[in-house]
Amino acid sequence: MVILWRATLLATLLLAVAVSVPTALWGPHRRGEEAAVIYVAPTLLKLANDAAEMLGQGGADLRVVGSVAALRLIQQGRVPDAYLTVDSELIKEIRDKQFRRLILGHFKLHLVCKDLTSLQGLGGVRIGVADPNTAPIGYRALAALYWLTTQYGYLRLEEIEEGLSVSFAKREDGAVIIDARGFNARGKFAARDDLAGVASLFEAGAVDCIFAHTPFIVYKRYGERFNVIELPPEIQFADNPPVRFLALTSVSEVEIKSFVAEAVSFSPAGDQFLAALERIDTSMYGLERY
Repeated sequence: MVILWRATLLATLLLAVAVSVPTALWGPHRRGEEAAVIYVAPTLLKLANDAAEMLGQGGADLRVVGSVAALRLIQQGRVPDAYLTVDSELIKEIRDKQFRRLILGHFKLHLVCKDLTSLQGLGGVRIGVADPNTAPIGYRALAALYWLTTQYGYLRLEEIEEGLSVSFAKREDGAVIIDARGFNARGKFAARDDLAGVASLFEAGAVDCIFAHTPFIVYKRYGERFNVIELPPEIQFADNPPVRFLALTSVSEVEIKSFVAEAVSFSPAGDQFLAALERIDTSMYGLERY
């Protein structure tokens, strides 16, 4: 059953502490007694800020960087003390470096709409999707669209393939191949590089609905302002989906699994930051540890 999810309580908790965003994004790695450098995904900023407060003044220099962009910096040698990502599958791309890991929690994919209140009307609205070649939520949205079409009939598969310049193919072993290398949105679809960009389209009225994950919904307080529609449980990505989805992107082939946020430490200062994170109840931020 489709349920409208409201995050009033979570939103109230978010208002409890003001978030301070550092003006400097890039800078040297931690030296001497300088604050620990932390790369943090935008939607995990409130959580990171609360952990930094636990360390006291000067304990952490939070640098807001998207998960994929932060990974590229690390691969280029710009290694922070810690890295917080909403896309745990990216961590496997960190090679030739020793690090510690902390699971921050699992979370779900939702559909957020201005006027639509159920999935039954999905075929008649404009939908915003993040580019699957730059944002992992993008290929999860494609998998969700495929499932909502083939299992529930809310859309036509041809409409998705033509509107997003993607293709879906089911192999003999049951795996679904999503070829997103030529991704380009038109018609009833619109796209941006990441979820923040898609959210800007949504808030400006360029689209009626977007796919967004729980931490972002909590961070943006969307539950207070819009309709947050739950997807069928099997395609929320709180757990691995019922079939094997493989996304072909311009970067690599990715198996689409559950949403898991993680923190990674590369130094003793990073270890201290992870210890602070471990003491926090992450359910306040839309994350569930289990």
